[in-house]
Amino acid sequence: MAWDVVVVGGGPAGLFAAVAAAERGARALVLEHMSNPGRKLLASGGGQCNLTHGGEIMDFLPHYGGGTRPGEAGRFLRPALYAFSNSDLVTWCTRRGVSLTEDPDGRVFPISRRAQDVLDLLLAEARQRRVELRTGVRVRSLRVERSRFVVLTAAEQKSVVEGLTLVLATGGRSYPSLGATGDGYRLAASLGHAVVSPRPALAPVVVKRNAFSPFVPCAGVSLPGAAVAVVRAGRPIAEESGDVLFTHRGLSGPAILNLSRHVFPGDVVLASLLPGSGDIRSTEGRLAAEVAAHGKRTVANLLQGLGLAACLSRALLAAVGLGPGTKAAELPREARHALAVSLASGANGGHPFPVGSLGGWNEAMVTAGGVPLGEVDPKTMASRILPGLFFAGEVLDVDGDTGGYNLQAAFSTGRLAGTSAAEKARSEARRRVTR
Repeated sequence: MAWDVVVVGGGPAGLFAAVAAAERGARALVLEHMSNPGRKLLASGGGQCNLTHGGEIMDFLPHYGGGTRPGEAGRFLRPALYAFSNSDLVTWCTRRGVSLTEDPDGRVFPISRRAQDVLDLLLAEARQRRVELRTGVRVRSLRVERSRFVVLTAAEQKSVVEGLTLVLATGGRSYPSLGATGDGYRLAASLGHAVVSPRPALAPVVVKRNAFSPFVPCAGVSLPGAAVAVVRAGRPIAEESGDVLFTHRGLSGPAILNLSRHVFPGDVVLASLLPGSGDIRSTEGRLAAEVAAHGKRTVANLLQGLGLAACLSRALLAAVGLGPGTKAAELPREARHALAVSLASGANGGHPFPVGSLGGWNEAMVTAGGVPLGEVDPKTMASRILPGLFFAGEVLDVDGDTGGYNLQAAFSTGRLAGTSAAEKARSEARRRVTR
């Protein structure tokens, strides 16, 4: 006997899809290859589970990347987000005993700050809805026979599962240490879908070693509200503002993580070292005035007087070829201009950090790339290629900013996929009866 809905993947998108399907009377089965479901959910938000963001749901749309055109990911997610919004998620959790709280930055967490509470809620709801969860089951292959999905699990288990519909909610490739395999891309391709090459997103930037060596001692220093841009072949690709954190290999922090979906090796990241300093011209004028007024001071002291951290003052001087004892009166005009560029927040301002690479899969919080959005119906999460196939979560070519946007997309697409799959299964069952 075939299940109404088979869900591959026991993360938040998969569990929510199964619960949504069961709410509509479908017999739902979840196959999870790890021994315990939701391991990545448990690690989210540093174990505190930043499961969504505050504000109006319409404001979520610009916070997603993916697709082939600017804004395509937000437009794609709109039906799912509006059908099950951030306020709907808060209400859903609160009514079931998990109260949430919003921090000053708009991030929403369980009051307990325990991701385990959210996972326990999902599993309890699945049990209540009689969703069957099978763990330690890795899907080896998929095929379609007689309008049914045949799921073959790992060879040693020699198990076959059939479903009237199938939801792929396998997640991406980030955090393989938590069980991510990227199997969903292989399975989607086997059913006729293309796959946009997966790459790390919400990942730190590794700066080329020679260019970053003066800044290595600044690991742990942060720049609040910095202006950051990605430049490729002299052309600006993307811009962001937010906190920037120096690491021992490069740059991280919310602004860098959100930009990382646009970053490739060979690009240059421009980061203002003095946030709020104004454009290059005004910053250079301010420097010139300080030099004229305090010519006997060292340039390092002068920069610190402007608000630059001592560590960054020393690093910036080294980067432009000046010694730490250089007097302000001895500052060449060319060096003064270079300093102003690195400090400035306006157009074309910011210190240039040439990109060597992005942080790898064990550092990336999410995956960019996946099943192309044009191959999925945004109103149902159904495949446009194979009837009865649905997608949810990170397996899609969608990645959100840091701050709860990715988990909200997982819940919203999971719920829409599960609801749609249940309706499709009911329709298929009626069709079989009347034949």
